[in-house]
Amino acid sequence: MGFNFRKRIRLGKLFNLNIGKSGASISFGGKGFRQSISTRGNARTTFSIPGTGLSYSKTVSAKKLLKKGANRSVFDTSKASADPEAEVSEYENDIALITTLHHFEDYPSGIDWNEVKNEDAPFAIGETGPNTEEALSLIDKNKPGLFKRIIAKSAFKEESEKILEEARKMDDELYKAWENNKQIADRILTNDRESYLEALEDIKISEELGYYIRSMDFSYTDDDSLNVELSLSIDDFIPVEYKTLTPTGRLSVKKYTKTDYYEIANQFVSGLVLRLSRNLFNLLPIEDVLVNVWESEENKYSHVEEKRRILSILVDREAFEKIRMEEVNPFDALEYFRHEVRFVRTRGFNEVGELSK
Repeated sequence: MGFNFRKRIRLGKLFNLNIGKSGASISFGGKGFRQSISTRGNARTTFSIPGTGLSYSKTVSAKKLLKKGANRSVFDTSKASADPEAEVSEYENDIALITTLHHFEDYPSGIDWNEVKNEDAPFAIGETGPNTEEALSLIDKNKPGLFKRIIAKSAFKEESEKILEEARKMDDELYKAWENNKQIADRILTNDRESYLEALEDIKISEELGYYIRSMDFSYTDDDSLNVELSLSIDDFIPVEYKTLTPTGRLSVKKYTKTDYYEIANQFVSGLVLRLSRNLFNLLPIEDVLVNVWESEENKYSHVEEKRRILSILVDREAFEKIRMEEVNPFDALEYFRHEVRFVRTRGFNEVGELSK
């Protein structure tokens, strides 16, 4: 069965994932301000005074701001939509998202760690931050006149305070990211294995894909090779039912065939591994990554959680950089690397041994 892939994916009430030919971006915010961060490394901040039609926008480089927000929850079935078409559309977008994880990166490539280490602070402690300055300027320029002030003073003040509060939060995050990035740069420029592992802890890389995984542990196998033990639960994440519209426009919910369910599962697991590998190559001076994927599931008889290795793969940088990730099926892309996997279309992943380095 096929799935539609739309250019804008709604991530809750305030967030959107925007996808186009030139890349992707996350945008978030509400009335008064808007922030967007693209995979190309640009951040755009927009402040506005609702009701005035006036706004201020500023685009800056965000490539060095490595600390990002957590992933959202997908397939939230706690509330059914009153609009069947919207519910089906949202569901299809969620499926598209988890089967294209390999298209995106959480950290930009080509990071100059010396530049990050020597970057000046975004503003001095005790001074007003750049986002707060822009917000104050916008508010000052759009103060209501005498007549309007009498009528709408409270509304204007309330909206202004909201803008300032969000601007200050953004400045706080900006400064914290600068401090964190300098610490990470120091660790990576040490060219020491333990420092690299500490840098990954500082970056909190596991939190970037935290919704999709249960745990992730890093270790070194040699000077330029990292080992990752990744644990996840396929059954807890991928839904067993899919949603479509009937010819009369009503919502139809049906159970996946085993073949369709496991097709999503293999793209999810392999796409997750490729995205993780890309993140690590972008952050660290390593040549390959040995990833062992463990699936956690409950024994139907003892009800005890058990783990089994379902994929062991050595992803080398040289081969990885030759692949056009946006054009390949992530499970098919495993063939470009040495790997151990046993997958049956109607039964899914079987247990495998660890790949020998």
